[in-house]
Amino acid sequence: MTVKVLNGAKSPLGGAKHGNEASVSLQEIPFTPGYDLRVDPASAGFAAVNAALGLTLPTKVGEVARVNAPCPTDPASNSDSVIALCLGPDWWYVTGTADIAALVTPLRDEHHLSIVDVSAQRTKIEMWGPNAKEVLEHIWENDLREKAFPIDACAQGVMAKAPVILWHCCENCYVIFVRSSFAEHLWAVLTDATVEYL
Repeated sequence: MTVKVLNGAKSPLGGAKHGNEASVSLQEIPFTPGYDLRVDPASAGFAAVNAALGLTLPTKVGEVARVNAPCPTDPASNSDSVIALCLGPDWWYVTGTADIAALVTPLRDEHHLSIVDVSAQRTKIEMWGPNAKEVLEHIWENDLREKAFPIDACAQGVMAKAPVILWHCCENCYVIFVRSSFAEHLWAVLTDATVEYL
């Protein structure tokens, strides 16, 4: 793989691509910003964060809220998008193309909240196509059926021994946020799982 470097940071997968749109495609989107946000949903800070981000943070673990982000594979999602994945009662993984830190960090002066840049901890793999779910079912033990894991559901877990956050972002499209140190391992497992579909 070709290593991509941005401001001294190295991409774990070099922006790798695999597969085809007729069946299943994989692509690393390197250097995707990510933030751990902690704020009490019953606090004034919660309302202030919602106003700053232009959405309402979901309060049910496993739900996702987004603005200006119809689908990661849609070019329109590149315009000031914000995506918030609820990982705990007062914990969200927030990502997107908007300057999230600039929007939220000033609120700390008046409200009790935490926002930490964790971009370097994970890389993002987008996976889409008619067979995307079937490929994931080879290596993800959670139920991926629509009634159990609908669009805008997310889950944390271990995928082929790699710690991940999985988001079902739209029909036949999933986003995997994988720990950077496990990215090459997971990529090898995912590409191997696609063989019968390509």
